[in-house]
Amino acid sequence: MNLFDALRIYMKKAVALLISIGISLGLLSSFAADTDLSFKSLVARESIRTLMHTIDPKGGGTLFKSIAGTITTTPSVYVPSSGYTYEKQELENCTLEIITKKDSDNADKVIYQIHGGAFIFGMQDLYRWQAETWSENCGGATVVMIDYRLAPETVFPGALDDVIDGWEWINSNGYSPENVVVTGDSAGGNLTLGLILSLRNEGRPLPAAAVTMSPWCDLAAEGESYTTNIYKDPMFGIKEGKEVEIEITGLASLYAADTDLHDPLLSPAYSEFYGFCPTLIQVGTYEVLNSDSVTVSEKMRNAGVDVTLTEYNGMWHVFQLFGDMLPEGEAAWNEAFAFANSYLYN
Repeated sequence: MNLFDALRIYMKKAVALLISIGISLGLLSSFAADTDLSFKSLVARESIRTLMHTIDPKGGGTLFKSIAGTITTTPSVYVPSSGYTYEKQELENCTLEIITKKDSDNADKVIYQIHGGAFIFGMQDLYRWQAETWSENCGGATVVMIDYRLAPETVFPGALDDVIDGWEWINSNGYSPENVVVTGDSAGGNLTLGLILSLRNEGRPLPAAAVTMSPWCDLAAEGESYTTNIYKDPMFGIKEGKEVEIEITGLASLYAADTDLHDPLLSPAYSEFYGFCPTLIQVGTYEVLNSDSVTVSEKMRNAGVDVTLTEYNGMWHVFQLFGDMLPEGEAAWNEAFAFANSYLYN
């Protein structure tokens, strides 16, 4: 049994424990309000809410803002599973990590994975394990990950420049754009859109498709859901009864620095999407960032882009990180794999 399998077993036990705690806390009464939500997800969501309100009583992302300057990356314990190889490639300002399935007939296909973390958290083992899952479910495609520079030490457009450098490496090493799907969650979704917008602006070939999960597209926090979901969001929201404060803009300023928060490459919600590649956008209906995805998908649709927006009822920011431990997470991943494969193997 590899470490990833062991972690998944541990997390499943943790979810089972949370369910038993949730029952004892009377969460069944809350379940009636989310009839389309699985009970496992309800318990996970409300447990996250309780945890965040305990350690981050002000809410709205202040916890992340306060630790941004002191956070250290957890040391990696990742070891590739049997049948996979793992290597690093140093670029000028950052590092690429490449995970390859041995003896794959589709090693020329690429998933370019851009991690999230509010622009302040670096690469974690979770994304390395996800890379293997991407490869396994996408015909043995090669997975390239970028460990871009972080704020507040490096501000916009530093992370985007690094992502573009990663794209240049992919192209210069024989991978064709039409054989690449770019994917990212949260800040990684922002950078996914920013990369493709930059390529389009320069008239360069685009990837086959993009998959974004809870993309952070409106750093100015002007979308409707930043107020309508302020009491619903378990991660970035606040307790009911408190005065509405949208603190996530303070978190955004760590990366934006002096750049206008409406800059279309910093905040893709303010961009135009003519000539964009096919895109899947997944988002939870409880997210304060929900309107980011709605706005971008509407702009894409109006520009004639092949875009799919899937809103998962009652779900929170990047719930996909729970993988198949939650029914909604499993559904989201299956949708992502199917979408990517439809463009990698068309």
